[in-house]
Amino acid sequence: MPVTVDGLPENLERGAESALQIRGEKAGSVLEARRRATQAANTLQEYLASEGYFAAIVSPELVESTDTRPRLDVSLGERFRIASIDVTGTDDLTPQAQERIRADLDTLRPGAWARTPNIEALETLLLRQLKSSGYAFAESDGIDALASRAEKTVELTYSLKPGELVRLGEMTIPEGLRTKDKAIRVLQNWDEGDLYSPEKMETLRTRVRSTGLFDGIGVDIHERPDANGTHTVDLQLSEGKRRTIGAGVSYSTTDGAGANASWERRNLMGMADTVSVEAQYATLARHLKATYKRPNIGRYGRTLTAEAGVRDEETDAYDLKGIKVAANLSQPLNKNFTLSAGAAVDATRSTDYELRAQGINSLQDQVTLSFPLGATYDTVKDPLDPQTGNRAYLGVEPGFSFGTGVVASYTRIQGSVSTYTKVAERLVGALRLEAGSFLGDDSVPVDRKFYSGGGGTVRGYEYQSLSPKDPLGEPIGGDAMLNVSGELRWRKSERWGYVAFIDAGAAESDLSAAAENMRSAFGLGVRFYPGFGPVRLDIATPLNPRDGDEPVQLYISIGQAF
Repeated sequence: MPVTVDGLPENLERGAESALQIRGEKAGSVLEARRRATQAANTLQEYLASEGYFAAIVSPELVESTDTRPRLDVSLGERFRIASIDVTGTDDLTPQAQERIRADLDTLRPGAWARTPNIEALETLLLRQLKSSGYAFAESDGIDALASRAEKTVELTYSLKPGELVRLGEMTIPEGLRTKDKAIRVLQNWDEGDLYSPEKMETLRTRVRSTGLFDGIGVDIHERPDANGTHTVDLQLSEGKRRTIGAGVSYSTTDGAGANASWERRNLMGMADTVSVEAQYATLARHLKATYKRPNIGRYGRTLTAEAGVRDEETDAYDLKGIKVAANLSQPLNKNFTLSAGAAVDATRSTDYELRAQGINSLQDQVTLSFPLGATYDTVKDPLDPQTGNRAYLGVEPGFSFGTGVVASYTRIQGSVSTYTKVAERLVGALRLEAGSFLGDDSVPVDRKFYSGGGGTVRGYEYQSLSPKDPLGEPIGGDAMLNVSGELRWRKSERWGYVAFIDAGAAESDLSAAAENMRSAFGLGVRFYPGFGPVRLDIATPLNPRDGDEPVQLYISIGQAF
């Protein structure tokens, strides 16, 4: 039932309209209409008091007919200010906690308007500060507000009950889990005797959740200390399913069609370890790979990854068959920065560029021993659909290739930087820069060189086509690579989004040549969000095409382009 309000200043109209949103059918009688009008007057008076108008009076006009819109007459009065702010219950706090409380009191000072949202926000802030200072069971006995109609002021008193200072003790783990206690205890992020903080408990939940083993996670602190004066932390866990099966498809006019399938078994030996098998069959490449991952070896975050796989690639640049065995150890230095080191043995049979240039289609057998090193910085929360944050990666791979009478040494360096920014509520800007450099002998397997063009680098051009050519016009790998991409991603609705993008890049003999010979493309895309990440459809066209370049290329895949 809508009402008319008289006497309300313009700056309060929107808030009053929100407070007075009354839904319902037309009043069935004059008595019901009068009751609703009185209810609206009380609601409006409560809203005005929350804005500091404690002396406001709202009077409903007498309703004589159900067809008449009720009118509320407002006598606003003066707005009240805060005269003083006192806090009780803080005398026995630690000096650090008292200092934090004093700092919080500066957020609402005497002389400010006595708005209820601001007053209650300070109470929430004080309680949060107490908990962050180690008082896990801090409570509030409420806010005493003493208003003076004569002075048009309010005196505030916050009554706090900090409780005992809580020091964390032993972490208890439920019995009967398939996961071994050792694999869970390594997730503990405090030493016995450390002060409690909500941040520590949230970090514990995040660590447990990141294992992917548990559907239900709870953390409970004992209110009573044990004999050592510490408080036991009860971890409540419910284990989830151990197996996952996945499948996917992709298509592009440059890379062809592809399908992949995966199987994963978690907690294989009760140490939060995982074994997975992945298979892919596509126009340009096929592979079968098994991976074993063991997290938290000796300390949290230290992860061993071992893999073995076979692959078969047939591209315009080369043909390659290979068997690879590799192991990698990674260690996060903090929640965003991770270092890794590994070793790999890769036996390959691949195209010999020198013989191909002479018109001889011959393959060479090689065994490559490499020692990849990596550093990753990542603040992105959603890897399939980044909204904000940054990513940076630097990889250095020294190695040796052994062939028929040939020993080739090399160092392969590759780095990338991506940034994601919310330009508006539903608009995300994304930028990516990739660069690579190859140093050493050329007598290495062809996939150690750099290539550009296609869905993963520069959309709008054929796969690997922005790479150096041999005398026969066939693409060969370059000693350097430089790619740049920019996207504007508009999320129109829960299910649909649209993208405009520009890609540019090239692979050449060195970075300066790659920068000089970069080719670019423009494109538009559609994103469908089924609930697990976007399904991507992109159409791209070259901006500076060469003879033979197709005018349009199409790409379909899962996840954003980068």
